[in-house]
Amino acid sequence: MTIDIQRVTGGAGGEVLLIKGSEKTAVYDAGMAFCAERLVDNIKEALQGKSLDYVLLSHTHYDHLGGIPYLRQEWPDLKVFGAAYGKQVLERPGALKRIRDLAENAAKRYMGPDAPAPEYNDEDLRIDKVVGNGDVISLGDRTIRVYETKGHTNCSLTYFIEEDSILFASESTGVYEGNGKMHPSILTSYREVVNSIEISRAINAKHIYSPHYLLIEDSAVAGYWDLCRSAADEYKDITLSLHKKGLSIEEIVEAQRKRWRTSYTKEEQPSLAFEINARAGVTAIIKELA
Repeated sequence: MTIDIQRVTGGAGGEVLLIKGSEKTAVYDAGMAFCAERLVDNIKEALQGKSLDYVLLSHTHYDHLGGIPYLRQEWPDLKVFGAAYGKQVLERPGALKRIRDLAENAAKRYMGPDAPAPEYNDEDLRIDKVVGNGDVISLGDRTIRVYETKGHTNCSLTYFIEEDSILFASESTGVYEGNGKMHPSILTSYREVVNSIEISRAINAKHIYSPHYLLIEDSAVAGYWDLCRSAADEYKDITLSLHKKGLSIEEIVEAQRKRWRTSYTKEEQPSLAFEINARAGVTAIIKELA
């Protein structure tokens, strides 16, 4: 790899990467709101007087977009790229309330029970430029191609820097923990997760950034997509097996928690968010496949 990619993450729970092109700069995702001020400081230090031009939003969950309002305050001309469905999500009062509630919960989880609620305007949580399959974002000397990769959400996107063969994997495909361990991230559809894994595999990237993990080891690249598929299949099989035995949604969620809730995921994801996601994933699989 020769492109300049820097970790500028402000705090736990949501990684942010700064990508510098010859003409434009971008961050991949924007982390959580509780640590957004530190994120801004990190980006300013890395840019050394240059402006931040773009946010490449992977999807509209609170731990990936929380810093956007704070970035807009510092760089008013900032443009956020995201999926068409994501744009619709961020126009819904209910979704914005859920994002704020989870942001407040995360602040207390990571900063203590007396942590102040993050302060921002909901209207700053918006997508300025809709992108989808085959669209290209230019940074000057670098071309970033967009792929729709649903299954975690209906707005999940994958970004691929063509010149350097670098893939920013969608959370739909899973979250890597290292040492051959993969966590599934099925929320909306098992079938779409499988499709997203195969779309990503076909890109044949030489380098992969896994969500919440950063750059995976070169030695893990060859088997990465098989790990993603295996984790998704296991999550699906646990759900369907327990459902056939008559267990309730709550009991299946508890079984998934025991299987997948590790010290790594506890650090990266507050319990409330894990429970919400697990319930959504279990419910989706039963509806889709049972």
